[in-house]
Amino acid sequence: MAQALSLLLLLLLIAAIGWTTAAVSSSYDRQAKTFVDQSSERYFKLYQQIASETYSANDEEDFEALFSKLTNVKRIADELVGISREASNFDLGKVNDAELKLALQELRTVGDLFVLGEDYFSSVQMNLAALQKMSTDKDIEPYLGGAKMPNEDDSPLAYYPDIQKIVQRSNDVDELKYYWETWRDKNQIWASVNFYTIVQSYQKAAQILEIPVHQLWYRYDSQEMLQQMEQAMAELRPAYQQLHAFVRQELHKKYGSDVVNANGPIPDHLFQQVLEQAWEEGSIIESYFPRKDLPQYDEFVKHLSAKALVNESESFYTSLGFAPLSAEFHKNQLKEPNEDTPDDDCRPSLFDLTPHVYMMYCEKVSFRKLMQYHALMGRVYYAEQKKALPSYYFKAYNLEYPVGEAVVLSASSPTHLTGRGLAKGVQFTEQTLMNRLFRMGIHTVLNIPLYYVHTKVMHDLLNGTVDMDTVNKHYWRLLEQHAGIEPPTDRPEGAIDFPYKFYVNIEQNYQTKKFISEILGYQFYRSLCQQTNHRGQLHNCDFYGNFAVGNSLKAMMSLGSTKPWREVVGKILPKGTGLSSLALLEYYQPIVNWIETHNKQTKAKIGWNSTEKKVV
Repeated sequence: MAQALSLLLLLLLIAAIGWTTAAVSSSYDRQAKTFVDQSSERYFKLYQQIASETYSANDEEDFEALFSKLTNVKRIADELVGISREASNFDLGKVNDAELKLALQELRTVGDLFVLGEDYFSSVQMNLAALQKMSTDKDIEPYLGGAKMPNEDDSPLAYYPDIQKIVQRSNDVDELKYYWETWRDKNQIWASVNFYTIVQSYQKAAQILEIPVHQLWYRYDSQEMLQQMEQAMAELRPAYQQLHAFVRQELHKKYGSDVVNANGPIPDHLFQQVLEQAWEEGSIIESYFPRKDLPQYDEFVKHLSAKALVNESESFYTSLGFAPLSAEFHKNQLKEPNEDTPDDDCRPSLFDLTPHVYMMYCEKVSFRKLMQYHALMGRVYYAEQKKALPSYYFKAYNLEYPVGEAVVLSASSPTHLTGRGLAKGVQFTEQTLMNRLFRMGIHTVLNIPLYYVHTKVMHDLLNGTVDMDTVNKHYWRLLEQHAGIEPPTDRPEGAIDFPYKFYVNIEQNYQTKKFISEILGYQFYRSLCQQTNHRGQLHNCDFYGNFAVGNSLKAMMSLGSTKPWREVVGKILPKGTGLSSLALLEYYQPIVNWIETHNKQTKAKIGWNSTEKKVV
């Protein structure tokens, strides 16, 4: 129940509505402004309650306490729906003031899925919780009855983290295929019923709110953004095909023609293996760039506490000229881990309730956690910069995510790690840099088409281009077209083959955010590095301590969404720049060059033939 409540409260990431002084040119405008002002006051009070309910939820509360929280959430939801409906009563054609019109447009949508009424709490919220639990329910019998598990343990497994850890180390193709098929077979009905309910809920809510369904789903101009995503994919495709050819050839050498067609798409269970093993020993690049030749990154931070990792990430932003976070944040908005029951699989989380931001960190100390905190701090500082704006400008096109990505690229560079004294005594040779870059490239470049396909599938379901009877075939057609991937086996009627990551935070449109943050993050990184007059290869640039970089970030962050998207990012990127893969390609150019040479020498086929697998 607590997990379901936490999920519900996460859905309440809605901007509060404020108002600045504006010229009121008519009695109708004055009437509308009075409504907006009153709604602002109501909304800020609701916001404080949302923040309190969200941050205080925990798994130890009894049913009575949880029921009380749920009752409060329902009351808040009713008030939000009321605001939406009152805003809809205003005829925007009669409103003269542009800022006032924008406020009313935003107020029309604050009800979100709550406009579905009791159906939201009795159905939608439970469907979302069920989709989340698909990855963590321990309901998969281990391969060969546990014969390959430590101590031959036959206990049921969850996909995350149990099966994911197996994929990270296993080279048994039958074991990998078993888990790929079994998890999907086990969750076929749950995936179909719960997922389609979410799709229908967005369609119905958009109809009630009288707005296009894609406007409710994306929260920005979806058509323009999808076109920009397609342009970025077109730019990435030649390099992706080179990497795909290399990966397929290595898998063919490893597993043979019966498993991998040397000229066809890559079977998905092996594609996932490549992604999961990118930073492990025994990956497909091991014979060219051994994992043992890389530094042990966790050694860089083993002397630090979990809180020290958070402080280190904050120091990156203060080095750029941002103010230190307040004592209030560290005392009341930064949740400490439960040291009595440490959880190695804890995922840091952040509740972005601008102007209040709450962050939870993990007790485990690792290099990966340090980088995650650098990314999360980007969202914290973005909220700090935009909180003085009228609240309908808070959404800011989700640009806090690519900002975090750019900072992570800088903070993980050998130059930064050496300069901060974390990589003591480590020599980053050219071979070491290539080793690191190759593993990063596998994880980044191979994932981007997946984010695009997942975005396109949801887009087409929402507008009715495909339905649940045809979506699986559509999914595999897109995966083959854009990623060169095929299913491990023929897929039966009724199968729903989306991976578990597709469903994680689906109500937040996580897959689209990931695509944009990856592509735009590299664009931000390159532009910020250019401000430092960086010389040398892009992948070893660090802009830590540069106030000019900080000023550019502040200039963009402080705009929120007050200007069109291109104008906002124009504070960092050249004017008029849209999404482009060219910065990412420059970052990975040394590896692309290496792969192109290798593919020519080995006469690897570039591209792929059509799959021979059947999807009903």
